[in-house]
Amino acid sequence: MLKYIRLYDELHPFLYNLEGGRNNTGRIVSVWKPEEISERMMWFRLASPNTLIIPTIFRWENDFEKISDAIGLAGNVKVRDLHIRNIISEVEKYGYDGIDIDYEGMTCEKKEAFEEFLVLLKEELHKRKKLLSVSIHPKTVAEQKTRFACPGLKAPIEVDYYEAYRGQLTHDYGFLGRTADKVKIMAYELHPRKNGFPGPGPQAPDWWIDKILQYAVERIPANKLYMAIPTYGYDWPLNCDLPSKSVYYSRAKFIREHWNPRMEQPTDVLKIYHSQAKAGDWIYLRPYLYRHEGHVYTDPSLWYRLGGCDRVAFYMNRTSFEKKMNILEKYKIRGFSFWQLIEDNDPEIHRYLEEKLGEGSEESPSP
Repeated sequence: MLKYIRLYDELHPFLYNLEGGRNNTGRIVSVWKPEEISERMMWFRLASPNTLIIPTIFRWENDFEKISDAIGLAGNVKVRDLHIRNIISEVEKYGYDGIDIDYEGMTCEKKEAFEEFLVLLKEELHKRKKLLSVSIHPKTVAEQKTRFACPGLKAPIEVDYYEAYRGQLTHDYGFLGRTADKVKIMAYELHPRKNGFPGPGPQAPDWWIDKILQYAVERIPANKLYMAIPTYGYDWPLNCDLPSKSVYYSRAKFIREHWNPRMEQPTDVLKIYHSQAKAGDWIYLRPYLYRHEGHVYTDPSLWYRLGGCDRVAFYMNRTSFEKKMNILEKYKIRGFSFWQLIEDNDPEIHRYLEEKLGEGSEESPSP
């Protein structure tokens, strides 16, 4: 972070979570100790005084971790109001420039409570001249509009997007575009790390980013909108039941150096399957070939054999990142956001950013 913070308008340390599992206390907990926060904030400010520091509060809903109380669901305003006070206290204590709310996977009945929570939080932040950022699920335009009557809501949810499940139902782009100061779309995990559906593929293919932005720019002001681009990929087995793995720069480099893969960039999955797979083979790709029809990816891929198992790894490098940046520039949105800024990214990506800034760009990259 210290090495590259000067390139960024904002830094969003992935720092906080909600206290409590099924029930929230209203308090937030940090992965850094208080003395570590103070010291790192000092270094961030010294290294890049103009970079905004807007930490993230994260919670992904599952069977054991909920968001309900923190946003005041079912009239639980006591915990919600305590949650807001705790956020404001932390912002003021460490001199943050705002807070980023990343509450994911919420079930539909939380939509109205979540929106009321954001309105109240923004009011308190703006009193102190601080910013509200919200991280949201990706959506693409649906061919037909529908109305979803979610139990517990005052009004049905207008569904004009394709991805109508859990988190997407609670993230209303129009409302968020009016309410938040900054909105980050998390454009990744189109092909999650699992051996079943939807099978191997890139995390954020160009066609998907384009379709997400088609939907988003009609509902969120472009000067508030950021597209979060992943810096990682996954490595899947094709014909044996072995675990899939995360792939960052060092892993991709290790595969290239040790296992003599066939590297493809651009990647035409259908062409590779029909030229390399044996009849009926690659059982973790074959059922999902339809998902790749009509698509050739700028993302690189490594096809190789290890321990008697055929595998494929998709990852992100400078070439694929540049192509995605070109799409963002086409829509003239505020900027991009990384998931995530770590040492194990392709170093050529930051060389590309340094070159763009050296060419006289008036704006630096975003978070």
